[in-house]
Amino acid sequence: MNKTRLLTGITLALIIVLSFLFLPLNVLTLLLSFIVSLSAWEFYKLRFSSEVAIAISLILFFAFVYLSFGIGFKLSLSSIGVLAWLVIGFLILGFPHNKNILQNKYFWVLSGFFIHIPFWTSIFLILNYEGYFLENLGLDFSSRYTLVLLITLAALTDTLAYFGGKKYGKRKFLSNISPNKTLEGFLIALIGTPLLVMPVLALFFEYNFIKFFILIFLVSIFSVLGDAAASLFKRVAGVKDSSNLLPGHGGILDRIDSHLAAAPCFVVLVFLMGMGS
Repeated sequence: MNKTRLLTGITLALIIVLSFLFLPLNVLTLLLSFIVSLSAWEFYKLRFSSEVAIAISLILFFAFVYLSFGIGFKLSLSSIGVLAWLVIGFLILGFPHNKNILQNKYFWVLSGFFIHIPFWTSIFLILNYEGYFLENLGLDFSSRYTLVLLITLAALTDTLAYFGGKKYGKRKFLSNISPNKTLEGFLIALIGTPLLVMPVLALFFEYNFIKFFILIFLVSIFSVLGDAAASLFKRVAGVKDSSNLLPGHGGILDRIDSHLAAAPCFVVLVFLMGMGS
């Protein structure tokens, strides 16, 4: 692995985990709003001028700040996000036959909203949940540790898919949007993520095995979906990376693409299973 990529990845991981665990809630909320807005800026810059991209991302940033006052209808926004990601999944399967739809500027604007707003509201719901978010699952740790768990699941899925595909990949998977994705990498990620996470947590908690497995499995699928969606939009835009903000990694969007889809799925599943009540 490229040393710059490795160093950047380790540094980012440390900053993210320490921020989630120790920053005051209001500061963390502003930081997350800024990061998600940066991702939105990169997304819109793929299709529009820098000025338009900045304007839309600023609108989103102030929307995040406004939404941070009270829980309100954030669960509904997370649910809409899950539905939006399912639609994007069909668009991935239909590419390149639907390229004209994907290039439409109004579709691009709406896609950015449906990708970023549900992600932010899902993170906010976890951070501001009163009590243990996963208590009914048998995991009685704080909302901040729940957030670290979510980020870990998405990152681990992404990592296993990448390295599993590099070492064992033979059959192409979603080759219409990316030449590097393999079926073996996808399956290794889906199987490996619960196999690595569940035994570790079993050392400390007596959790509901079936519910937790379903949660991890579906979140892993959505993580792959998020990564594939980023590849789709970059393919339409004709670029490899969303930006060059992060040495060896591309842009913010390139780093959080899996998380953008995983977070709404995680939150909605928790509530559907009755874990968050």
